[in-house]
Amino acid sequence: MNGPSSSALFPSLAVAASAVFWGTTWIPLREIDRPGVPAEWSGFLIYLVPALLVLPMILIRRRQVLAGGMPLLVAAVAVGACNGLFAISMVFGEIGMVILLFYLNPIWATVLERIVIGTPIAWFRWAGIGLGLLGLVALQGLAGRWPFPANSAEWMGLLAGVCWAVGLVATNVARNASMIEKTFLQFVVAALTAALLVFLLGWADEWPTVEGLTAGMPWILAAAAFWVVPAMGLSLWGASRMSPARASMLLMLEVLVGVGSAAWLAGEELGINKIVGGALILSASLVEAWGSAKADGRAAAAKAAE
Repeated sequence: MNGPSSSALFPSLAVAASAVFWGTTWIPLREIDRPGVPAEWSGFLIYLVPALLVLPMILIRRRQVLAGGMPLLVAAVAVGACNGLFAISMVFGEIGMVILLFYLNPIWATVLERIVIGTPIAWFRWAGIGLGLLGLVALQGLAGRWPFPANSAEWMGLLAGVCWAVGLVATNVARNASMIEKTFLQFVVAALTAALLVFLLGWADEWPTVEGLTAGMPWILAAAAFWVVPAMGLSLWGASRMSPARASMLLMLEVLVGVGSAAWLAGEELGINKIVGGALILSASLVEAWGSAKADGRAAAAKAAE
């Protein structure tokens, strides 16, 4: 079977599968927190393992890395910073709240597409932006807060979403760069970002002990092998084969997985603010996805008629 629908099937499935991985990443991150391994170090440790493994490959493929130019560098820094920030926020923040703030990223992706790629902001994207911002107001306002993040973990979640939007656009621009370079560089940047946060926020006073690392190593290795690597590889491979806004929409599955798993396994309260705010944020995604599908259909029909 040929055509746009079949060509988009596997990238769409890859991005959706990565959302399931990302939505449950909080599980190994919190399991690493044990005597001898401060929780603050969890985000750094889960990215350190793949970063060390890929460093030799980056050196071997340095010519390809340099050939990727600025788009590859921006994609690596943005997505790596996103993952470092997100990992830290998952350890200390309210999981459902952080994930919903992160998934305001379609707003930033739409604006960046307009600025960088020149994609017009159609009416349905304006509607999506409006619904997303209303979702932010409901998410915080119905919890008795000002309509913006209430603590450092929530600000990290929001900033991670901005970084992810930047990374999606840069990944889409850097089409000539291999997925190997894109993925490898982001592991290193994610580890560096998490390490920088450890030192900037004054968490370096308490270092992990050898005994603690030994006890936590099964979860550290599991996080790298069964969560981080598959999630990053699938999301970047799929995202590079579709528009940034569409990739953001598919990744919204993480909202359901993350909020649901946190309520079920971590006992987080599923309050009215998350229900209303989450519904509005998801509605923003559905409106954008529907509008994009209609626009793509019209474009395909016009091309076929030529």
